[in-house]
Amino acid sequence: MESKVVFKIEGGEDVTIFAAGGENVLDLARKANLAIDAPCNGNGTCGKCRVKVKRGDGKSASGDEWQLACQSVINSDTEVFVPDIAAAYMSKVHIDSFFSHCENNKSYGLAVDIGTTSVSALLVDIESGQIMAKATTGNGQIRYGADVIHRIIEQQKPDGIKKLQEAIVQKTLEPLIDELSAATGVSRSGIRQMTVASNTTMNHLLLGVDANSIRIEPYEPAFLEFEPYDPSSIGIELAKDAKMILAPNVGSYVGGDITAGVLAADTRFGGKMWQRPEMFLLIDLGTNGEIVFGNEEFLMTCACSAGPAFEGGDISCGMRAADGAIEACSFDKDSMEPTFSIIGEGKPVGLCGSGLIDVIAELFRTDIINGKGKINDEISKADSSFCSDRIRRDEYGIGSFVLVFAEDSATGKDITITEVDIDNFIRAKGAIFSGILSLLSPLGFSTADIDSVMVAGGIGSGINMKNAISIGMLPDLPEDKYSYIGNSSLNGAYEMLTSPDAVERVHEIASNMTYIDLSSEPGYMDEFIAACFLPHTDETLFKWSLL
Repeated sequence: MESKVVFKIEGGEDVTIFAAGGENVLDLARKANLAIDAPCNGNGTCGKCRVKVKRGDGKSASGDEWQLACQSVINSDTEVFVPDIAAAYMSKVHIDSFFSHCENNKSYGLAVDIGTTSVSALLVDIESGQIMAKATTGNGQIRYGADVIHRIIEQQKPDGIKKLQEAIVQKTLEPLIDELSAATGVSRSGIRQMTVASNTTMNHLLLGVDANSIRIEPYEPAFLEFEPYDPSSIGIELAKDAKMILAPNVGSYVGGDITAGVLAADTRFGGKMWQRPEMFLLIDLGTNGEIVFGNEEFLMTCACSAGPAFEGGDISCGMRAADGAIEACSFDKDSMEPTFSIIGEGKPVGLCGSGLIDVIAELFRTDIINGKGKINDEISKADSSFCSDRIRRDEYGIGSFVLVFAEDSATGKDITITEVDIDNFIRAKGAIFSGILSLLSPLGFSTADIDSVMVAGGIGSGINMKNAISIGMLPDLPEDKYSYIGNSSLNGAYEMLTSPDAVERVHEIASNMTYIDLSSEPGYMDEFIAACFLPHTDETLFKWSLL
């Protein structure tokens, strides 16, 4: 017997759907094309798919008024209230239009970076290299999990390959292209080339190729390189003769986003990292933290499972770098009141990656949290209005710090960072730092041998390198050795679109990169455990930052 289910969307229109007895609420929402955040893909561990059953007999494991959609079932007519925060990760397409004219006899192209969390694209006049417009949005696949493993598992379910491909093509890229076309006046028929930089799993899901070989031994992707492709064959309608070119993969977890990133990585010494004698480190901060070390003579690369924390996932107040995101933060040394820099205008919505780094660093600097990421008991017990207002503990004793009070936030709710959030971040930063050491050590190098570090990733408009060093995320090197280069993957896709020899170059780079699988690397897990502390269990590695 079917039941009528009405999803009451906060700030949106009601959605009605009929459910079979015992059907899962999260699965039902996906059928209705509703965006409910579920980074764990319905395993009941992330706690972000909270809904409220307002009428009917929706059952959940917890029995609380607020229930996890993934743990709730429907057995009769029911109303389900979905808070706006549950869909915050699926922010709208953001457009920056630079030129709103076009000429019919010109050739235009799309440069696209498909990240696990976010997707960015440039509409370009191929001949002149002029960028007509830029667009960013969330990756529609995120409803099937925050990381690539959850999505590969989802792909193995009935119609899974089709669902994942539709999520990136129909729900993400198609609206992105429509917005770019509308903003510039460039018709789809005028777009004759499309270059794509994305990680290995995203490449597979985009083309509708089974990616299961990536997550099972011997962890080999179905393909590393792909010939120029007709985009219409996957449902992207451009010019009749349009070709889609994918930056080549290197291994299971180092893909075209990194080969494109290396292609575009301009150094502070002048020239590209793969053309210079100095030793460079390129770190791409994303769901999979990829690292490249080398120079003109060699390139070594690895990937570490940083998780989605740098892009707002697994963080209760986290969000991607979009309007309303806190991207920078500092604490007053006396009152410890936080001051923020926010992307766009208006009140804050949550924390993006760069803001998260600052907040953790400031909490640690002011001794509000200790090296384990736990709130200092002495501070939490102190008799002051500051502590009583900002530091809290729930019924389970888990501490939290209020960054923004409800009346000052865009959501009308407190923006807080919890000890669970901090622990998730510490694991993410620990993965990055241990990955760096594990890449250098087998070659006989140490961090002292690094001449320059380039940090990439769309986690904000910039990173406070001093803060990132102080919490043990980046090596303790002079700040002038660091540079933030933004979305290097998108820059690489742009070069592939506009430079005559860039496509050949990116394949040459990929063939010269040696991929190290950290899961089989002796000592990596020991390095990771040692790095899961602020700044590190071995403080001699950060002696300068601690002065």
